[in-house]
Amino acid sequence: MINPYRQAMFFLTYIKGARVNKWVMVVNRWLARQIQGGINTADEQLWNEVAASFTRRFANSLAKENAQSILQAGVKMKGEDIDAYVVEIEELIQLAEYRFDVPQTIETFTDGLPTGLYQKVLELDRPVTYDQWKQAAINRQQDYIHMKARLKAHRGGITTSCPRGWMPQRMLTDPNAMDTSARRTRGRITGSEEMDPSTMP
Repeated sequence: MINPYRQAMFFLTYIKGARVNKWVMVVNRWLARQIQGGINTADEQLWNEVAASFTRRFANSLAKENAQSILQAGVKMKGEDIDAYVVEIEELIQLAEYRFDVPQTIETFTDGLPTGLYQKVLELDRPVTYDQWKQAAINRQQDYIHMKARLKAHRGGITTSCPRGWMPQRMLTDPNAMDTSARRTRGRITGSEEMDPSTMP
């Protein structure tokens, strides 16, 4: 069985870098005080405290950086599942510690929507806030799923001629058919230039 004190000290030798150097020094001093105070080196609490301290100090920071990186790379709605998309992107926004109602975050959300869905929401609902965009997207996608089901029923269950997903109206051969293959080109939301949600007051 590994000695908890030696395990903690060995772990600290691998933790290097400007962000962690101060923490390593503090933990080293804490371990020394414990041993000097009579704590046995075989006491598992020594290692447990070091591991817990590391997690508290750095795990959240790493999760935040990872979430920010994913959002910057772009998150896309998969298939027709708007609910899964909302859950995924909101979890990342919260982990990244971004505010919801800033142009950059709203743009990140809308960039992940299929082109046709984005256009429908923009043209028919004209949302402004994040919550308005989210609810309008959910409502429009539910409408689309409902109409697709009715179309399937009217055609006797045959859907092979019906394209999948959303497509801009001008590219449709069937006014009831939608596709996700189109790529959207549009301007940035006014006011989003060079704004970082993590630094908003």
